[in-house]
Amino acid sequence: MSTFIDLLRQHHQALDTEYSVKLSNDMRKAIYAMLVCKTTQQRQSLWACHHCSHHEQTPLSCGNRNCPQCLQNTTSQWLTRQKAKRLPVDYFMVTFTLPFELRVLAKRQPKALYQLMFRVSASILKDFAARQGLGNIGFTSVLHTHSRRRELHPHLHIVVPNGGLQPNTKTMA
Repeated sequence: MSTFIDLLRQHHQALDTEYSVKLSNDMRKAIYAMLVCKTTQQRQSLWACHHCSHHEQTPLSCGNRNCPQCLQNTTSQWLTRQKAKRLPVDYFMVTFTLPFELRVLAKRQPKALYQLMFRVSASILKDFAARQGLGNIGFTSVLHTHSRRRELHPHLHIVVPNGGLQPNTKTMA
């Protein structure tokens, strides 16, 4: 079974030829990092045994956040830590989607617009929770800028716990 890195190494020339104009510098850096990840082209880590003469050189991982082979373990550890922090309540997924008519703004001023999306959605959720008597709620928001077909489709996925902290009693509602 081929991994993503195997396929990338096998077809990176064709990828570069076909999509050269569309690849940003960040994309090129990520591709290059993945191509040399854990290879002899990368720096080496030297391990030596104090009790015998055995030593081992291991190529370092690239550390690129897009690399599936070196950050998988880091991502898994992060996910385990996050799961341990969850409250013992049910959770809901809420999605806020930028209206089609405003997507032209996402092309022109993405940073400002995406920051505004986070602020507005947070304000709406906190206001809703307060009106429902749920207290101070917390949530996690994730920005997706494109659809699965890679069309511009800015939206936020928000994970909301079923309850909030009551400020006076410091208990969950």
